[in-house]
Amino acid sequence: MFESSCEMPSPWGLAKLRGLAKLRGLTAVIMSIGCSLGLQAQTKLAVSTLSELRDAVQKSNQTIVMAPGRYMLTDLPVGHRDVPCSGSHNTIDLSDVYVTVPVGTTRRSYITISGDHNLFRGGVFEDVYPNGLKEVTDFSAYNQNRSTLAKGLSGSAVLSVTGDNNTVADTKLTVRGSFPYGYGSIYGIGADNVYGLDKRCGILVKGKQNIIDGCEIQQQAFGHGIYMQRPADETVVRNCLVEGVMRPSNDLYLETDPRDLPVRSDYRIPETRRGGRNGSRNRRRGRPEREPETTPADLGTPIPRDTMIPLSEDGIRVYTDGGSVTVENCTVKKMRGGIRLYLASRATVINSTAVDCGATNFNMPKNGKVIGSAGNFAYAPLSDFRLSKSNQDIELTIMPSPHLVGPHHVADILGNNHNIVFHRTEGPLDANLRPIVVVGSGSTIRNETEYPVILQATASANSVVSYGPVTDLGSDNKVVRIDHPGDNSTQP
Repeated sequence: MFESSCEMPSPWGLAKLRGLAKLRGLTAVIMSIGCSLGLQAQTKLAVSTLSELRDAVQKSNQTIVMAPGRYMLTDLPVGHRDVPCSGSHNTIDLSDVYVTVPVGTTRRSYITISGDHNLFRGGVFEDVYPNGLKEVTDFSAYNQNRSTLAKGLSGSAVLSVTGDNNTVADTKLTVRGSFPYGYGSIYGIGADNVYGLDKRCGILVKGKQNIIDGCEIQQQAFGHGIYMQRPADETVVRNCLVEGVMRPSNDLYLETDPRDLPVRSDYRIPETRRGGRNGSRNRRRGRPEREPETTPADLGTPIPRDTMIPLSEDGIRVYTDGGSVTVENCTVKKMRGGIRLYLASRATVINSTAVDCGATNFNMPKNGKVIGSAGNFAYAPLSDFRLSKSNQDIELTIMPSPHLVGPHHVADILGNNHNIVFHRTEGPLDANLRPIVVVGSGSTIRNETEYPVILQATASANSVVSYGPVTDLGSDNKVVRIDHPGDNSTQP
């Protein structure tokens, strides 16, 4: 199972060893030192069971190759159903390896990379329901089955990277199992949740200088796709696909069983969320869950009709103190937020696409850059400029959205001193002319699309060049109309 080679150090290293040996009379150990160095760097290990893999990844300086085939996480004993990559300087090759993970058979992240300088490559990991269910369509029955279906990982991610300088490449995750599922964020996303919360996410990055490359996440549970938390920094996410699921909000009104969450909330979004914290604590302690009561005083606005609800959280997300991130050549579909980086310390997005997301397709931090990227506004704005972050450099192609649902704008430009270019895709002009709305000041905006621009009363000292019509309700703005998208006119 092991292969190794005994290699000599480089000529420079050998000369240094000889000098040291001459001084200390250690000439006889030179060859053995050279052999041990070669062994450390060249050790190869073939594994053919999850148990062997689990043992191997806790050691260092190896190339670990797992035999192609189908495996089940339950091949591992209870309490050890994970792949804890605590070793460093490993290449872990899982090409053509497929691992099924029955929902409910583990309560924690089952792939953890806590070592440094590892390459974790390949592998298909699929959460599966014990009854063979592939796609949830009966959300009433699903959420009432807390024992074998609606079970998450207590908020954890399937794959967690806490070490530094690691690469996760060409890995596919199908993420299933959470509670509640089918209602997005309506019933709370943290300790203020109403009915208890049991999330399951895709990939969490908490280390520094890590790379997520060529990965696919099919996010079919409530949770994030790829997200960064403290002390992550200098994260690179490239060549990845994150795809979630959307649900028409009108469908929630079709749930009529007294145990259904929309019925229990009187088809409203609760303003006061009680009991979720205790529910989570009881689950951790193994106590029975106590369903909280929801009184009329807790109920807020009705669940909106004629909108789309994202059933997961964000596709690519950075939290406060989650450091800097570069996103390149990625696609996010049908998540709550697409590429949602407004809390990053620095962020650059290159040649990426976010479409059909439920809250926003893009948002960036102060000084954030978006280059050569595209998105639509089918269910939410192309960008919502969350928290009015300023000084952004944005180049986005607006994709037509013939399946448009909801009352939102094409984009809401908050904050100041942006440099923004909106291109358009080729094809006929869009007949549904939602506006691009500008609220802040001091921005330069070039709109090569047919969508109208509205400068609100608070908008001032902006410079706008637009193919679409412009309504200026602000002050000291400079506006130029162009005759076609390729017109290079920039002056009034």
